[in-house]
Amino acid sequence: MSGVQTSPDFQAVSLRDVEALSDFYAEPDWMRAARRDAWTLAQDIPLPHQKEEAWRRIPLHRYPLDSLRVARMSRERTALDDLPPCWHYTMAPEDLVSGTLVHCNDVNSYQAMRPEDLRSGVVFDTLHRALPTHGDLIRRYWMQGRTTRPDFNKLTALHAALWHGGTFVYVPAGVRVSRPLQSLLAYDVDSGSGLHHTLIIAEKGSRVSLIQDRVSQERRPELNLEMVEIYAEEGAWVRYASFQHWGKARYSLSVQEANLARDANFLWINGALGGQMNKEFLSTSLNEPGARAQMYGYAFAVGEQHIDQSTYQHHRAPNTYSNLLYRNVLRDQARTVFYGMIRAEQEAAGMEGYQANNNLLLSDAHAYSIPGLEIRCNDVRCSHGSTTSRIDPQQLFYLQARGLPTRDAEGLIVQGFLRSVVERVPLAYMRDRLEEEIIQRFWAHV
Repeated sequence: MSGVQTSPDFQAVSLRDVEALSDFYAEPDWMRAARRDAWTLAQDIPLPHQKEEAWRRIPLHRYPLDSLRVARMSRERTALDDLPPCWHYTMAPEDLVSGTLVHCNDVNSYQAMRPEDLRSGVVFDTLHRALPTHGDLIRRYWMQGRTTRPDFNKLTALHAALWHGGTFVYVPAGVRVSRPLQSLLAYDVDSGSGLHHTLIIAEKGSRVSLIQDRVSQERRPELNLEMVEIYAEEGAWVRYASFQHWGKARYSLSVQEANLARDANFLWINGALGGQMNKEFLSTSLNEPGARAQMYGYAFAVGEQHIDQSTYQHHRAPNTYSNLLYRNVLRDQARTVFYGMIRAEQEAAGMEGYQANNNLLLSDAHAYSIPGLEIRCNDVRCSHGSTTSRIDPQQLFYLQARGLPTRDAEGLIVQGFLRSVVERVPLAYMRDRLEEEIIQRFWAHV
């Protein structure tokens, strides 16, 4: 099953192809059954309809659905030098991190881990290699979220049936990973569709940070159906920095969800720079008292890029806290959509939830901002807001009056606009790199 192609109804891929994936990776019976059930489900669920609120502003018909290709590649690389030099730029030096995991075309290309973290029981490896050793643990958490269930929509069902390549992070109770982990998902011109699955499990009282980036070099339109699941158990601290630098012909659907237990703390940074069209579902469920989440995101959209961000802060227990800030910069004919929702259930008394979306227009681009609240209980502190504007003339004049040329001043304002998000990234080296990238992107499109 190398290079399977489908029609928009995905009928060219059969159950036989799904089972071939299980055979290729020698998967346990429960995963084989999960794939088969998801495939059956995918046949019964229609594609999301344009009338659905979450899909109203993303032209799904422009996605290359008929190009879904599952490409199995068994060759594993063992050195970072085997990777294209341009991909190295997205990673921090290994002496600054606790571990590095690289996938090229959803095949493990490189894996390294600090011995002291390995001795403490931390697992940072591919999902395929972890299934034989941690299968029961993975099964307990596998696709259990509100948005990560196979039946969330047809595309998540297809992901559940056809996923291959995966990142697995497991931190035992009480263990603190000393430095951030970093993961790179890379696709070259022969990659096929992206169907990567990331699973992070942080047990009681543990601490871990993961920086995950995505790059691609496709020559023709390619589809990406990705999923990220994060579970922070009681008192755990998890930081997840998610970035994408897709190529110009990548069309992506990324479903990411974090589930937080009692007194868990979660920091989420999401950055989007690449791709032709991106639809992101980013959801945090605060399931038990004391859970706290901070969600920060940014996009710098240029050309004819379309970036659609759907965020969800779901308060399901009393005395929980969430705070969200998303900032987008747009140039040319780019378009962004922010659709955010804070929902407080009846049992969420004493919750606090905040949400803000700010958009900076550098041209006649279009930014749509739709923040929302759904409150089902009393005794809450909750607010939301959004702004869309051009560069403030007074800020520009202030910088020009101090000798900066107009373009330099505008670039400095853009950099400062996004800094409130970038400064949250859990590694100084990566923060510096991202700020350099933002200013380079500004100048490349002046």
